[in-house]
Amino acid sequence: MAQEQAFKGSKVGKWLLGKAPAVLDLVGDFFPPARLLKNLVDSATPDLPKEDRLEFEKLLKDYELNVYAKEVEDRQSARQMYAAKHEATDWVAKRIMTWNLLFIVVLVGANITCILYLESTLLAIVSNVIGQVTQALINERLTVVNFFMGSSKGSADKNEMLSRGFSFSHEYPSA
Repeated sequence: MAQEQAFKGSKVGKWLLGKAPAVLDLVGDFFPPARLLKNLVDSATPDLPKEDRLEFEKLLKDYELNVYAKEVEDRQSARQMYAAKHEATDWVAKRIMTWNLLFIVVLVGANITCILYLESTLLAIVSNVIGQVTQALINERLTVVNFFMGSSKGSADKNEMLSRGFSFSHEYPSA
């Protein structure tokens, strides 16, 4: 998702500029994941007053909810576009579902062959590349399935959690 404004210009960025400038120096102008950002603030400002910490968590939650709302809007736009013009999407999805499984089987066979015949350094490189390509092919299949069938229960739970709001206080261990 394209970043619409510079991180330093966001509400969270402005808060960091005033309360935890060292964290802002670490992340630069990229908005890191909320968990990482919270851990950075916790470690960089251990003596931060509780009310400031709560304000930060509220700003971070608001940012996450805003990102979620934009993602939902984007998905709705994709659904509307698909309803109006779906021939190309159907063609691509059919090719992915038909051919990716065959490619995955071939890559697994190639990896087994490499394990039998290659030396350790070359084997590590080739196996890593085969693994990455296999994972990409699996992800393509999952994306097609999620598009046509809906996503997983975990994603639905995440959406519910985001729509209700959430607290960062005990969700993640500090780094």
